[in-house]
Amino acid sequence: MKSLFLTLGLFLATTYLASGQSFFQETDRFLATHVHSGLIHYDSISKKPQALNQLIESIAAFQLAGTTPEEQKAFYINAYNLLVIKLIIDNYPTEGPMSIPGFFNQKKVTVTNRSMTLDELEKEILFEAFPDPRLHFVLVCAAVGCPPISDFAYSPDSLEQQIQRKTESVLNTNWYVRVHKDKTYISKVFDWYREDFVTDSTDVKAYINAFRKIAIPKNHPLEIYPYDWSLNDTKSSVRF
Repeated sequence: MKSLFLTLGLFLATTYLASGQSFFQETDRFLATHVHSGLIHYDSISKKPQALNQLIESIAAFQLAGTTPEEQKAFYINAYNLLVIKLIIDNYPTEGPMSIPGFFNQKKVTVTNRSMTLDELEKEILFEAFPDPRLHFVLVCAAVGCPPISDFAYSPDSLEQQIQRKTESVLNTNWYVRVHKDKTYISKVFDWYREDFVTDSTDVKAYINAFRKIAIPKNHPLEIYPYDWSLNDTKSSVRF
C-alpha cells in the first residue's frame, strides 16, 4: 500500500510539472538551490536526486499542444540544461561530459514523449525551430568552457530579456572574449558554430561587438583559445 501511494504521488507530481507554468517554477527553484556562481553543486544533487528526477519525468511528459512559441523555446532551453545535469548525475563522479562515451550523440533522453540525443534536441529541434545564435550562450553542456549556467529558469514571460542579458553578460567577460594588447582571443564556440554568427553583413567580431560595452579593437586579429571540457562543478577551482 505504501508503494502504491508513493507511485501515485510521483504520478501526480509529474502531471503537475508537465502542466506548463509549474514546470518553469520548479525548474527555477531547482536551479536556485543547486547553482552557485555559474557552477553546479552536483554532489548535493547526487545525494538528493528526487527533485531532478521529477523534472526529468516532466520533460518526458510535457505537452506542447496549445503552447506559444515563447513557451516552447523556454521549455527546450530548460529541458536541455536539465537533461545535461541528469546525464552527469547518472555518471557522477566524472571529469566532464567528454569522459562519458556518447554523452552528446548516443545517450538517449526523452522529451515530449520522443526519444533523442542531446545533439538532436539542440540542433534538430531547438535551433531548427528557433535559429537564434544567442542560444549558444544559454545552453550549458556541463563543461567549464560552456557559458556559466544561470541560477534561474528561462521563463516564457521574460524570455527575450533573459536571453539578451545572458548574452551580454557572457560576451562582456574574459571567459568568452579575452582582449589582449595586440590581439583578442575568443571561445572555440565561435569556430564550431561560425556559420550561426556570420551573415553577408556581419562577421564574428561585429557580432560580438554588438553585445559588448567596449568593442574589440578593429585592428585586433581574432584567435581561438582551447576549450575547457572539465566539469562545471562547484568543486572546480575555476571561478567565473
